[in-house]
Amino acid sequence: MKRRLLLIILIILSISINIGCNKEETKDTTAQVLDQPIAVEVVEATVGSIESVISYSSRVKPAQEIMVMPKQPGKVVKVNFEIGQRVNKGQILFEMDKVDAQLQLNQAAAAVEMAEINLKRLSGSTYEQQMLQLKSAVDSAKINYDDAKTNFETIKTLYEAGAETKFNLDRVQSQLELAKQQYETAKANLDLTEQKSYKENIEAAQAQLSQAKASYEIAKSVVDNMSVKAPISGVVSAINVKEGEFASVSSPSFIIIDDSNYIIEVNVNEDVIGKVQLGDKVKIYIRAISEEPLWGTITAAAPSADAMTQTYLIKIALENPPDTVKGGMFAEVYITLNRAENCILIPMSSVMEEEGNKYIFVVKSGKAVKKQITTGIFNDKEIQVIDGIDEGEIVVVKGQDFLKDESTVVISDK
Repeated sequence: MKRRLLLIILIILSISINIGCNKEETKDTTAQVLDQPIAVEVVEATVGSIESVISYSSRVKPAQEIMVMPKQPGKVVKVNFEIGQRVNKGQILFEMDKVDAQLQLNQAAAAVEMAEINLKRLSGSTYEQQMLQLKSAVDSAKINYDDAKTNFETIKTLYEAGAETKFNLDRVQSQLELAKQQYETAKANLDLTEQKSYKENIEAAQAQLSQAKASYEIAKSVVDNMSVKAPISGVVSAINVKEGEFASVSSPSFIIIDDSNYIIEVNVNEDVIGKVQLGDKVKIYIRAISEEPLWGTITAAAPSADAMTQTYLIKIALENPPDTVKGGMFAEVYITLNRAENCILIPMSSVMEEEGNKYIFVVKSGKAVKKQITTGIFNDKEIQVIDGIDEGEIVVVKGQDFLKDESTVVISDK
């Protein structure tokens, strides 16, 4: 019985000793695992410049796209261009039948000629001859009046002396009054013709001539408009008329684009519109023609937001567009919002966040040191560090998820 009890005690003691040894070994193993170096990749914090850029997608548009419509309808008799051909400003795109319009122009020209002849007649030799006749009539009436007056005074003197009868006195007095009336009438005719009638006739003739000339210009404009001309230089992008058809004034017969200038329009929100200015340079990619960037200039910005979208329209003019650019091509627009010079830069992948604070790990003497940083401008690759590290510090960019402050690290050769 005593032997069995002793055996049990020995067994329990042996088990306790083994458990204690195992605990010590476990602690040693854990410590060894925690102290194992963690492989990381690093870069140096550098000094440079950084831009904050936002991108938009849009389509290329010609700066001008003119819809050409005739000013009056007509039958098309000739079309001078085809789609894709280049035209110069003033060239005739198509012509319409102008027979009726030419007849009206001829009539208007004849009316101008008649009005000129009438004005010339009133202000020429005919008028002068009429004035001579009127002046001659006045002179003749004046002589008759003077003679009648002299005769009346003579008879009156004789009558008062008893040498002439009352009958003869009344007769010469009547002759005097008639001569006076004829003289005054002749003078009135001369004055009327010279001052009033002549002026009114000339004004009426001049008005008729002006009206005739205006009618002629209208008729000439109709004839000219039958030859529809290009309002700008560019490339024909659409033709909607054919020979023998009627051209309408309500729909475009030709569409011409100015391929020397292209624009791109984008709609931006209020956070962006306040950071751009007219004249700012914009980087543009049109992948359909090249992987190399083009440049544009902001030429217009809406002063107020669109009522429907609450966005602001920006217009960008392409600088020196290559011949391969076509209207409607897809474009990627990159607008720079902010820029910083001579600042500390680190990769975006190195930055971690904890409780609203940003931090990184830097390597010092084989240890990972956790540092809180203050950041500024960033893009998809780099971020500006305003405070927290200095140029040249070794920043962990890969493997930081496994680190704690003062973790042992080994720098990987990638």
